[in-house]
Amino acid sequence: MRVENSVPEDLIVDIFAKLPVKSLIRFTCLSKSCYQAISDPQFFRLHLRHSNQSNKQFLLQVSDSPLNLQSLSFCHHQLLREPATLEQQIPLPSHLRWKMVGSCNGVLCLTASPQPVHYLVILNLTIKKLKRVLFPNLEYSLNHTEIGFGFDSCTSDFKIVIIFQEIDSKRWRQVQVYSLRQNSWKVLSNVPNFLYKLYVPQVVVNGAFYWVVKPGNSVCYSILTFDFTDETFKEIKMPDCFYEDLAYFYQFDSLGEVKGKLSLLHFDVNSSADVSLEMWMMEDSGWVRQFVVNVGQLDAPICLAINDEVMLLSTLSNVGRILSCDLKTLELTDHEVEEPRHHALTYTPSLALLGEEN
Repeated sequence: MRVENSVPEDLIVDIFAKLPVKSLIRFTCLSKSCYQAISDPQFFRLHLRHSNQSNKQFLLQVSDSPLNLQSLSFCHHQLLREPATLEQQIPLPSHLRWKMVGSCNGVLCLTASPQPVHYLVILNLTIKKLKRVLFPNLEYSLNHTEIGFGFDSCTSDFKIVIIFQEIDSKRWRQVQVYSLRQNSWKVLSNVPNFLYKLYVPQVVVNGAFYWVVKPGNSVCYSILTFDFTDETFKEIKMPDCFYEDLAYFYQFDSLGEVKGKLSLLHFDVNSSADVSLEMWMMEDSGWVRQFVVNVGQLDAPICLAINDEVMLLSTLSNVGRILSCDLKTLELTDHEVEEPRHHALTYTPSLALLGEEN
């Protein structure tokens, strides 16, 4: 990274790495050298590390047609909201019903499924960069049952994985992976020969995609992972207590990523209708329970999203309520929201896709 200036280059890099993305975008207009410095892949990785430590946010989807998002952050237990209506910033077809697939390194993946054409979009909301991804061609009539989005750190490549199933038998028949770097799809040969029922929202942790699944006719749940680097599947067992009591796994339990580790969030309702929430984290030695906290009487609770500091909870019965839980103090705070809650995920503003063309 070279910027023509009397200030030492490493100091400039350190200062730039701590600036907000929107400020950096303005600086790219100062000179050609500034643009080259800020768009450098090494600087992108450095800036992303700083953002992950200090600027993690939540994106809350409040409508799907047109797609309307709110950026949420927390300061001293206060909920800060900033509207981010995409139709005013990015030319997305407003007549479609959009859904957030996932977020990784500051990039969102969106999907909309009008008949007979499916839409896939990769975009950086902060710098307003968008790429339409053509849906893969299929040799026979299949339904797509799950879409995952993540990042291959070895090749610095954003990827999309789609699992297709037979319409009648529901068995997995084909898996295709899209590479943004190559702008193409490929069919994988290592498709697990099982029928999977996929539950709870998925999550990306350290370059791997995780789902909670139920293999075939099994009564037991497990976690399926897809590695975006070697493009292979693997199954992971749940904590032992989930197998000791088959009713233990509640349908609104959720996966998350906390401090770079896979977490499992479990809701339990006692005889007095009070709901307790426990969090498990995958350590080198296996699953370790981190805490249990009583969240009161919540009807159909659901974890919207989680980051290193705050867990965002809501209910399926009361769409005007959001509950935040401080992961350090386990303090709960109730927040009133006017908009209906659809879906949320964690988001870190970044410079990804800066060099890409819309």
